[in-house]
Amino acid sequence: SRSIQTALDHDLDLNALRARLFVEDDFERFDYILAMDRKNLEDISKLKPLNFKGFVGLFLSFASETCRLDVPDPYFSGNDGFELVFDLVTIASRGLLNHIRHRQL
Repeated sequence: SRSIQTALDHDLDLNALRARLFVEDDFERFDYILAMDRKNLEDISKLKPLNFKGFVGLFLSFASETCRLDVPDPYFSGNDGFELVFDLVTIASRGLLNHIRHRQL
């Protein structure tokens, strides 16, 4: 509920979105597999098929404005933690979009 409220505070409605577990079939469905932290990246990388030609890496690797590698879990923090995660995800999303644009052009 705090993630949804933080997004709403920034004019984004996440109510229709739901999280799900990563599955091996995702390697066939997606070109980019992005992990929010190093532990999840390690778990995902163990499942990666040898023939996967897409990108597997940390989401924040696309966020040039931060030195962070892991998106922190805001669950045990106050509203500031959710704002921080929103900011990090926004920065990384812009970086990812720029990356994709440059690769496709």
